[in-house]
Amino acid sequence: MRLFFGGSFDPVHLGHLLVAVDVKEKLEARELIFIPAFQAPLKDTHMASPEDRLRMLELCVEGLEGFGVSDTEIRRGGISYTVDTAKELMNVYGERQSFIVGGDSFLSFHLWREPFEILRMARLVIVNREGENRERISAYIRKNFPWLREGEDYIILEVRRIDLSSTEVRNRLRQGKSIRWMVPREVEEYIRKRGLYVNL
Repeated sequence: MRLFFGGSFDPVHLGHLLVAVDVKEKLEARELIFIPAFQAPLKDTHMASPEDRLRMLELCVEGLEGFGVSDTEIRRGGISYTVDTAKELMNVYGERQSFIVGGDSFLSFHLWREPFEILRMARLVIVNREGENRERISAYIRKNFPWLREGEDYIILEVRRIDLSSTEVRNRLRQGKSIRWMVPREVEEYIRKRGLYVNL
């Protein structure tokens, strides 16, 4: 199995990386590929450039077997709609791929661009922080997508709860506070070298 993990990653932090490791190990996937968005839908403009966010992810996975980064959404430019990425990956790999989706984000899946087309081309791995939204997610699927088959079209995967966000990392940088142990050392060095997130 090959997994794709999309997002803003502005910046990538240890919460993202621990979820990625958990999902890859639990599903025994051979590969997990991060896909940073050029511009995520329904979000304000990202604070760091697409190139900087891509590079920070590359630094995270350098030398790690089974992990990679794709620049497909950055090369495409514009708003990074999942349906467009799913179509592109279908053309590249010729088969249905598995996409990691956060539980909170999935609860608005009916508002995404062409959700039925996404479901045709992708299997969803819905990650749910322990003890949170599992019943809400199941009820949402029964109401909006009752034909989906658990285990075939989607799975709900429990992952550890990590109370860390990119917003918190950016705010701490802006306030001159430490981000040690919130992001990998290589990412922190890159952020400081490039002067990212300081003058927001």
